[in-house]
Amino acid sequence: MKKTFSISLFLIFSLSTLFAQKNINSYKYILVPKQFEFQKSADQYQLNSLTKFLFEKSGFTVLFSDENFPADLAANSCLGLKTLINNDSGMFSTKMNVELTDCYNQTIFSSKDGRSKEKDYKTAYHEALRMAFADIENLKYAYDGSIIASEKKNEDNKVEIEKLTVKEIIPATEVKKVPEVPKVKETPPMAISKKIERKEAKEEKPETVKTYVIPVVNSIEGKYFVDKWGECIISKKEDYYSFVGGDEKFEFAVIYKTSMPNLFIIKWAAFKQPRLLELDLKGNLKVEDESGEKFYKRVQ
Repeated sequence: MKKTFSISLFLIFSLSTLFAQKNINSYKYILVPKQFEFQKSADQYQLNSLTKFLFEKSGFTVLFSDENFPADLAANSCLGLKTLINNDSGMFSTKMNVELTDCYNQTIFSSKDGRSKEKDYKTAYHEALRMAFADIENLKYAYDGSIIASEKKNEDNKVEIEKLTVKEIIPATEVKKVPEVPKVKETPPMAISKKIERKEAKEEKPETVKTYVIPVVNSIEGKYFVDKWGECIISKKEDYYSFVGGDEKFEFAVIYKTSMPNLFIIKWAAFKQPRLLELDLKGNLKVEDESGEKFYKRVQ
């Protein structure tokens, strides 16, 4: 009986490990915050740096959450998993585990508790964290992108259209109206025939329709006036655009292309959530904001 119970536990553990591995392999990045909830300052006891190091040692691509994101992660935040360290320490022992959540705040993986009875905080935290990471090392992570690739293929258009409303811009046109033909009083058949012949002769040359198209500004590069920063510059880098402003020339945002020439994704340095940016026909910028839209006028 005990033997059967032990075998059942082993099978359950093996299946759960395989399932977790399949899920973890679908994500390309791990995001580590500079400060966990129980810490009093950023990277206290070098716990955040150690977390990043241990993930990288297990084969993951790791970013601190305040770093500039790669283009694919900025366009699709669901490529990454967020790291949470749960600290359930008591007076006589330190206990913590590692939890990974997706872009919908759903828990994808949770390790076993790591424990330490060391009295020094830094030593205890490091020992407990390393012990918790044993489960992560056993996953043998290797990125394949299977779930994310499938999800992006099937849901990309639906999700992005719901989040970002794109207004179609139609160049203005001016069409000269053709005057209406006045009603003709009843006349003899011969007279009607002659009038029709004369009218057809006049209509051989169709009236010219004049069309006026507003010139389109194709490049986002240039100078813009931005609130609080004053005159700012957008310039082209390798695979993105840099938005720089202020006397110290601080890069406060990076901009990425989309499949549409007048639409871009902007990632502010001060905010985690990327936003939609639109380049209008006059070269000005419209930026999606929580309170509506912000407008930045082109200076040059």
